[in-house]
Amino acid sequence: MGTIAIVGAGNVGQAIAGHMAVLEHDVRLFSPWEADFDAVRAAGGIELTGELTGHGLPGLLTTNLAAAVRGADVVVVAVPAFAQASLSEQLAELLEPGQVVLFQPSTLGSSLELTRHFARSERKPCLIAETATSLYTCRLRGPAQVYVGAIKQSVHLASIPGGSVDAARERLRPYFGDRYVGDGDTLSVGLANCNAIYHVPPAVLNIKTVEDAAGLAQHTLVTPRVAEVIHELDLERLALARELGVTAGSFWDFLETSYGVTEGSYVERIEQGYGRQAFPEPDSLTHRYFTEDIPFGLVIWNSLAQQIGLSLPLTDSFVRLGSVLCGRDWVAEGRTADLLGLQGADVERIRAAFRNGDQQALRRSSSAGAE
Repeated sequence: MGTIAIVGAGNVGQAIAGHMAVLEHDVRLFSPWEADFDAVRAAGGIELTGELTGHGLPGLLTTNLAAAVRGADVVVVAVPAFAQASLSEQLAELLEPGQVVLFQPSTLGSSLELTRHFARSERKPCLIAETATSLYTCRLRGPAQVYVGAIKQSVHLASIPGGSVDAARERLRPYFGDRYVGDGDTLSVGLANCNAIYHVPPAVLNIKTVEDAAGLAQHTLVTPRVAEVIHELDLERLALARELGVTAGSFWDFLETSYGVTEGSYVERIEQGYGRQAFPEPDSLTHRYFTEDIPFGLVIWNSLAQQIGLSLPLTDSFVRLGSVLCGRDWVAEGRTADLLGLQGADVERIRAAFRNGDQQALRRSSSAGAE
């Protein structure tokens, strides 16, 4: 059995930690807040229900990031996208070349952002991998109680360096089996993250139920017309992928790959994919469907499109509308081409960066280290 560190003790973090403990791996679970562990300690572990069942207690519960990740074979980052930048800065000071770090899930640019922090720290990066979606579809249903609605049939995986995805899959296999499928690069995997496609339109277009904290199931907000908006927003994401020269499946392809949904209208497919889980809609404007999916989903898509002269009017509209609804400037707070070192970049440079990291920054750090 191996040593695995899970960074983040939310829905996905606790699901992975509980499952890995049930499988008898050496599990370390990190959270910056000690209170996140109170229920786990009181219950003697994490209870898994749904598609996974069992009771697993991580060997280490810690608020010390260094204690969690040092010497671990695999480090899984399972935190909201808005926490990734500061966390990546810390990880770049701690991780060693022989380790594997997995963003599960990533948002477009997660791995590239980490390589830039390694370069600034003048340290050799470890093997970095990312998935477009979490392997576990899950929610906390109570203190230290995680309901796992599904373990996806397959999830696409990419790495930096781009040619190391098979090595990453091999390192992850003892923990997660063969469910990871190697993909082209982190650009294609990042653009395959469909969270914003499904989360943002129903939430924004049903804003009264959000403000009322009605707690309706997210899939019930998808009417035939809302489904058409989801489809059109998805077409813009796919247009960006084509212009950047990468392959990305549609949201409907995602439902087929992840949940085996192949037939029916758009509404019927969403019902088949998400109906059994019935996860609730956002209950406030501080929910991650706003604070994560807009600034770290729609914003970076729109920002990269602007670099190559592509217009994404519906994407831009949801960014603007979401900013007004939330009273925040999501462009200023989100992930942009500038933050990834890609301001003014053409297609070739964007693709090269997502394949092998920010080579200009890495060369600068190597030169500085040699002086």
